[in-house]
Amino acid sequence: MEIRRFVGIGVAAVAFAACNESVEERINTVYEEEGRKKETFSATDKYGPLKVKVGEFVGESKVKPWSAWWYPLNERTLFYKTTGGSSPLEKYDYYSGRMFNVFSEAARYEEQELYRPNEVGWAGLCHAWAIASVLHPEPKEAKTIGGVKWSVGDQKALLLKTYEKAGGIAEIMIGDRFNGDRNDDYDDIYPDQFHKLVQNHLVENSTPFLMDYDPRFPVWTVPVYKVKFLIEKLNNTSAKVRAYITFASPHVDDHNYVGTKRVVKTYDYILTGQWANGTLNVTDGEWIEASKNDHPDYLIAFPSSIERGSLNKEINYEIVDSILK
Repeated sequence: MEIRRFVGIGVAAVAFAACNESVEERINTVYEEEGRKKETFSATDKYGPLKVKVGEFVGESKVKPWSAWWYPLNERTLFYKTTGGSSPLEKYDYYSGRMFNVFSEAARYEEQELYRPNEVGWAGLCHAWAIASVLHPEPKEAKTIGGVKWSVGDQKALLLKTYEKAGGIAEIMIGDRFNGDRNDDYDDIYPDQFHKLVQNHLVENSTPFLMDYDPRFPVWTVPVYKVKFLIEKLNNTSAKVRAYITFASPHVDDHNYVGTKRVVKTYDYILTGQWANGTLNVTDGEWIEASKNDHPDYLIAFPSSIERGSLNKEINYEIVDSILK
């Protein structure tokens, strides 16, 4: 196998992401209208007008994302193993030199350039895990390759590192990130845009997507793979929706965890427009009840066009793939 030294990638890099332990339990067309800001991209522009009917509608991805530890930037797990043995990046360095004559210093680079002992608690590799979990089969068994014993956790850690600098996110992102600035719109992503992308991906095409589930400043990205919509007519111009969104969680107790740790969140909102022949042609939406404060920040369409890359310049994703093959 020919190994080419990784140089650099693409257009845009996703922000650091993380997840909050408190959500491990079940919790209850962009239009230029007054009070509504223009989103980065519009789900209705991309997928067409939103139309809904009364009833129960379910959708599930053909791909079921897997869970993995999300490696906070303020922990040393990737490059230092406190219980003896070698860390994932120390094993990578040994393997790279022995098998491909590429003498890397990934563990050293991680510690000196990327490790942040005083970083905020939410910063980590959730975004990289979310992408990898919908694009790659889950490593499920320990293996020995190149004289190195690779645990499930080792394999997942290396795979995540090849997606931490993912290029092309801006092109498939629906909604603006909330940065806490004076002019930021807390209600974005608007519920009609949320509904359209979820409807398109899960109900119509059985395709997963990614979601930052907190509307505040921290970025906590998860892969979504199932939805249930309950839609009822309110009056001649609106419908009430309750959406049950199921996603995989990275809050696993064991780095060698195999499978999908499931989380369900509930969102409530009103869709407005005009009813015609039993169909509501939606032109607007409003978060209601608890969802006024607890709703997604933005969504990322299925990341099939994402460019892989690592912030650790000593990591070559082709060498990583030779371990995961």
